Amino acid sequence: MYALLRTEDDTMHSCTTQSFGVDVGKFELVIGDSASERITRIANQSKAIRAWLQRLPPNSRIGMEATGNYHLTLADLAHARGHTVYVCNPRSVATYLKSLRARGKTDVLDARGITRFVERETDDLIAYQPPSPLQRSLQTLLHRRHQVVKQRTALRLSCQQLDSAMKGMFADLLRAFDHCLRQIDQKLRQLIDSDPALRKLEQALRTMPGVGPLIGVALASRLSKHPYRSSDALVAALGMDPRPCQSGSSEGVRHLSKQGNAEERRLIYMAAVSACKTKHWRAKFE
Repeated sequence: MYALLRTEDDTMHSCTTQSFGVDVGKFELVIGDSASERITRIANQSKAIRAWLQRLPPNSRIGMEATGNYHLTLADLAHARGHTVYVCNPRSVATYLKSLRARGKTDVLDARGITRFVERETDDLIAYQPPSPLQRSLQTLLHRRHQVVKQRTALRLSCQQLDSAMKGMFADLLRAFDHCLRQIDQKLRQLIDSDPALRKLEQALRTMPGVGPLIGVALASRLSKHPYRSSDALVAALGMDPRPCQSGSSEGVRHLSKQGNAEERRLIYMAAVSACKTKHWRAKFE
């Protein structure tokens, strides 16, 4: 029987600022502790997570990487217990771990590195705030829509070299993809319309050239969840900020940071392409 809770030391240090770094896996969480070299391993299940959280000092800081959906249970339960939770960008954590010059890469080393990252970089981290049920539903549907589009595109490309008879074999599947996308779009519309404030925000976004229904929903969902201080902060969060590359008198070419949600960047790019075809913007780029 899989042990729901396994730890090298059952005693927890009482420290209001104690930090924990969690290497999140599909089935297991490997946890580092700033107060000792102890490593705790628990199952990535609600029951085991709750049992571990009950043993922590109040107001602990818990950091983890964003790993698809695998980190959500831990993040939500830890936040509900009153701890400060940091869901960190995996790229930032990976860069930090490399700077530690660890002799290898294991779950234990990652957990200790994340613990150190949370403990020493707190001032630059933003505490996790769970999305509302509506925001989470929108995020899930937008992500699933992206996956369906990718699969449909891959199927269409794979059918290009087939003869007419063989293409017909896949026609029903392509139509099923199209039907699924229409259903997702209808559900997105229903969710937006169910919240007056969100609907008003989406309608305001739709007044901008190039912003259609899908990008309007995606941006409304993001803006309703994160109160950005400025447009520059939003641009940086979307990974569309040009990173400088300068040393001495040498000025290199700037490249987009490409952090954050790649699908949102793609949608915004397509909106910009569409906007460039309008009368107002076409004159500026010709």
